[in-house]
Amino acid sequence: MVLGKSIRRSNGHASSSSSTLDGDDTSSASGGGMSIYYQKINQRVAVLEKVAVSVHESRASTREAALASLVGALEGFVPAHFIGWHLRGEIVRGCCASIKKGAAAKEARLALRAVALLAVTLGPGSKRRILPAETYNPLEPGPGSKKIMAETFPLVSRILEVSTDAPLVIAALESLAVVAFVDVAAENMDDTEACMKALWGLIRPSTGPKVAGVARKTSPHVLAAAVSAWTLVLTTTDGWKKKKAAASSPAAWRDTAAHLASLLHSDSRAVRMAAGEALAVTIEMKLLTRDSNGALISGVAARASELANEAAGAGVGKANFVEQKELFKSITTFLAGGKAPASSVRASSSHHGRLTASTWTDIVRLNFLRRFLGGGFLPHLQGKVLMGEEAPLIGQVFVVKEDDMAMDHKKKVEKQRTLNRERQIVSDLKHGSSHV
Repeated sequence: MVLGKSIRRSNGHASSSSSTLDGDDTSSASGGGMSIYYQKINQRVAVLEKVAVSVHESRASTREAALASLVGALEGFVPAHFIGWHLRGEIVRGCCASIKKGAAAKEARLALRAVALLAVTLGPGSKRRILPAETYNPLEPGPGSKKIMAETFPLVSRILEVSTDAPLVIAALESLAVVAFVDVAAENMDDTEACMKALWGLIRPSTGPKVAGVARKTSPHVLAAAVSAWTLVLTTTDGWKKKKAAASSPAAWRDTAAHLASLLHSDSRAVRMAAGEALAVTIEMKLLTRDSNGALISGVAARASELANEAAGAGVGKANFVEQKELFKSITTFLAGGKAPASSVRASSSHHGRLTASTWTDIVRLNFLRRFLGGGFLPHLQGKVLMGEEAPLIGQVFVVKEDDMAMDHKKKVEKQRTLNRERQIVSDLKHGSSHV
């Protein structure tokens, strides 16, 4: 565990000090700051312990309330080693039961979000199997997202196959993508491929399971979410794609990319933007190259240029209009031989740290996780740094560095100090002159 280590970096080196991360919970390590921080963590752990029991209740309203409390506690961040094995198991079993019942869509959506948040909280967990004769060590990493994937995948994939409830389907595909994203640290190729196949069945229904012998139709809202989720999981495959040639065969990826390229002509801007990001990642990862797919990439570049220059005329919807133009401008520059745009978000409430992504892979990860975690993004980022945990949100993925905003803040502080010194000098001179 690493405490009292600042997230701020200068010239690539982390600066250590007695102060912790600036944020809602971790404002200061001095005085009672850390005491208050741990009090909040203990309160969340108490919620988890209560939920582990109430999530198994027979009354649906009780289970739903318990799941809502569970989601709130996990969004606020709980260190992985604070959640014991038995507690993890009870929570996962309860969530799976709520997903399986399916009678109440809201209960199932909460359970899906809860298991994904638990996966982010726990990380991949221990890779070794604990024998029955071994003594449980509460400080040792226990079952993590790999266990969650094994328990939830059959239930989630079933929802993706047959459900017509759009909010439930989106909750399912986002949960599946997040769990797979964390689980990849265990290098489980089978889990990742199964996840991508399930998501692709929504993106291209003709390749997915048939309902009553007919391929299902995917609404634009669900389609955009499915493409984004599929792309998130795609970003994790670089480590093992070389180990399995079939997974990265040129013909297979050419067909995949061609379908994604067709989505650039969708009537939905959200679908077009999701497809654009997916193609950018595919090309960046060299799964699609100009040498073997020159015509296809040229077509993507031409369409990206059109979308980047779409005119705002009468009858043109305003939703995501500016965002689409900016995205496809960046994609056009990238395809012309440039670099991916740098994207960053604040990593502390006082702007002293910034999370910076400079590849399409990291940009997709950053954007997806920010959307999924919502208000829980900053607490999770700060908490994992503070606790010295291996975090899929940072470390392996992103670089935290001090940027211009942080430098501006330092300049303002220094300017204020200079003004204070000058005022003190003036005051001293006046005070001295009164005694002359």
